[in-house]
Amino acid sequence: MKQIGYFLSFLIVYLFYFPFKILPYKWCLAYGVFLTKLIYPLDKKHRKVAADNIRFAFPAYTEDQIFNLVNAHYRHLGILLAHTLWAPRMTRKWLQENLIVDAESLKIEEETKKQGVGVILISGHFGTWEILVQFLGIRMKGGGIYKKVRNPFVDQLLRRMRSKNGVVLVPVQESTQVIKLLKQGYWIGFGADQNAGKAGIFVPFMNRQASTFVGPALMAYLTGAKMLYYSVLAGEGGKVIVRVKDLGFVDKKLYPSKDDVIRHYTELWTKTLEEEVKLFPEQYFWVHRRWRTQPQVTENNQ
Repeated sequence: MKQIGYFLSFLIVYLFYFPFKILPYKWCLAYGVFLTKLIYPLDKKHRKVAADNIRFAFPAYTEDQIFNLVNAHYRHLGILLAHTLWAPRMTRKWLQENLIVDAESLKIEEETKKQGVGVILISGHFGTWEILVQFLGIRMKGGGIYKKVRNPFVDQLLRRMRSKNGVVLVPVQESTQVIKLLKQGYWIGFGADQNAGKAGIFVPFMNRQASTFVGPALMAYLTGAKMLYYSVLAGEGGKVIVRVKDLGFVDKKLYPSKDDVIRHYTELWTKTLEEEVKLFPEQYFWVHRRWRTQPQVTENNQ
């Protein structure tokens, strides 16, 4: 019975996905925005989550500014949806026509490629991250961390979509495979800014403590891989803007203990993400509960 339910859910997902397989790119963008316009008035729950998150992140904002940012964010969600479902159709020619990379970011990329080292490519739920997954396969020797979806039919569809352009997908549980690929010179993408619950450490992010995964910093510590932070942003007219920040190699002498070193680099990439979010606030994924887990309050720190 459960399999029937999964299959029916898959059919609904595929119904929404199918137009993105056949429509021209610009039409897909318009269709994605149209869908989120339909959803917006019905989605009171996530609109409230977004507004509450924005109030904490930007305490000086007025209610009008918060309302306007939520509206702008939902429009961005339409573009994100379109990019996510269209992205498997990406080609090298499309990238040449639509990717905008500034000179400094391009220099960082080229110098890193010449070094021939493994790369921890850190990003977040910011901008249009599924485009990043696809161009990793086209432009680099790329891999990505993959979390299995409960519905097996949807899981198979998503894995097929994400690996379309040659990205090697690694299940989140298989850390030894990640280490192996990094030592072979792969660029492994980490979207590490989800709520980590009890598995994470608390670091400051947008005016609140956020439970954060240490995976990127730990892998860099264990393998000697270089850390680059990527913002992949939705630009005007369907263009995609890439911004790269060089976070360097882990310096194990920086602090006396391994945990201290890992905390430092986790705080570093989180701070880099925060700076990018402040520049393009409508493109952060405000509808997810990033700060759901909070430090326990004891009598001593009340």
